[in-house]
This record gives sequence, structure tokens and C-alpha cells, in this order.
Amino acid sequence: MSQLTDSLNQIKTWLENNCPQAAETITPGLTLSEIESKIENLPFSLPGEFYELYQWSRGNSLDTKDIYTYIFGADDATSLNSLQYAIEVFPDLVDEEFEECAINYIGKPLFPIFGSDATFHCIVGDWESETPSPIIYVTEICETNHSYVSLTSMMLTAVEALQQNALDFNSKSYSKWNEEKYAEIYLKHNFSILELSVKALKQRLIMSQPDPFGEDKAKSIFKGDIYILDAKRRNLTSRQLDSKIVEPLIIALEDEDTRVRNLARWGLEELEYDFE
Repeated sequence: MSQLTDSLNQIKTWLENNCPQAAETITPGLTLSEIESKIENLPFSLPGEFYELYQWSRGNSLDTKDIYTYIFGADDATSLNSLQYAIEVFPDLVDEEFEECAINYIGKPLFPIFGSDATFHCIVGDWESETPSPIIYVTEICETNHSYVSLTSMMLTAVEALQQNALDFNSKSYSKWNEEKYAEIYLKHNFSILELSVKALKQRLIMSQPDPFGEDKAKSIFKGDIYILDAKRRNLTSRQLDSKIVEPLIIALEDEDTRVRNLARWGLEELEYDFE
């Protein structure tokens, strides 16, 4: 059994023991052929973790009024979208008339597997890397940020946070936060988040040439990642982040692109890195 499926099963078990009404709303999974049939008209491929997730559960439609559907994701309690609903929502992330307004990840499509009203956690389509697709958060105003390094890390974060009493689940959503413990768990499972941020920044800067709007957007997205990570850092008793977390920024200080070097230094300063 993979870490992803094992973590999903552990979340369900925890809910069965602590909030059985919520556990009952977890729908049975689809077969592989059912998944393939539902997404056959999508103009892009989806990574392996996507198929594993929907074989575990087919999700729920957000127009379902059951409050217990919002049980995935620790930072922002969210629902696993049904494939039908995700396919209906996907066009809203793409503005064909104004390409610069389209929501994407370095030119690749984002598919909204989790949702909560107007916000979504998305997996990346046409993901060709050997590493799993990152999970990208799309805000109400259509800004994007790295949320988790993978779907597996998202579920590992959630289940450990539940088991370590960093958060609880009440009749509506997650609550009773132990923010320091949660930050430690999040960083444990997502320590390579800045590596993704730096790589994406460099690719976005290359793609944006010679478009000033695209360059500004690339810088803004990168800064958003730093702000989110800094919020986690501020919840730690020891505010200094582990060296392996900030190492991508340190390496980027030697990048050939002045813009990358400047943003890397800014990021380290924002995270209060001790240059000594």
C-alpha cells in the first residue's frame, strides 16, 4: 500500500473514531476505467497520485449541503471534488480571451481536485517530472501559491496533525489548533517547498521574456510562497528554519540571473535567516 492510500485510510479511521458523521460522508472510490471514462475529454494528462486518490474516493459535489464534506486539508478545510464537479469548475480557471489571466502552473493546466467555495487546491496537468506534482492553492482572487509538495505530503501532514493533536475536527471544520506543532509537522513533510518555488520562479521568468507583466507576476507568486512559509515560521518557538528548508534560497544567491539572486536574498531576509 502506498503512503498516499495509507494516509487517506488513517484519516478515515481517525474520523470514524472521533467524528463518525464525517467519516460517513467519504464516498467509495471509482474504478480505473470509470476515472478514465470521466476525464477522457480533458486536453491534458493527470499524474498517478490523481488516479490513486479517486480510486480511494469519488469525492463530493460542492453544491452538496453536507458540512461534513469539508474534511481534507489541514490549513484550509476543503472537500474532495467529484470529477464531474471538477470538470465543470476547470474552465473557470482558464480565460481563453485574455491568456494573461489564465490560472496555470508554469504554463501547465491546474485541475481543481479539492475545493471550498471559490478557493481550490489543484494538481498539475501534463506533469512529466519523475517527482510527484505539487499541490497548488488558487485563492478567491485567482492568485496561486505552492500549498504542498505533493498530494502524499498533503495527506501525511493532515493525518499526523490529527494524530498528534495539532488540530481536531468538530461539527463544522478543523479547529483546536496547536499552531506550533502543526507548523513543525507541515515543515517536516513539505521541507522542499522552497525548492519548488525557486524552480518555478526561474521557469516563469524565462517564459515571461520580454513581458514585464509576466515578470511581475512571477515575482509576486514567489513572494507569496515566502509569505506563507514565513507564517509557519512565526509559529515556531525557534524562529530559525532548518537549513535544508532554506538551502534552495542560499544556492539561488549564486544564480546567473540577477533577479533570482535579489529575490533569494529578499526571501532569506524575510525569513530572518542568520547570514552569520
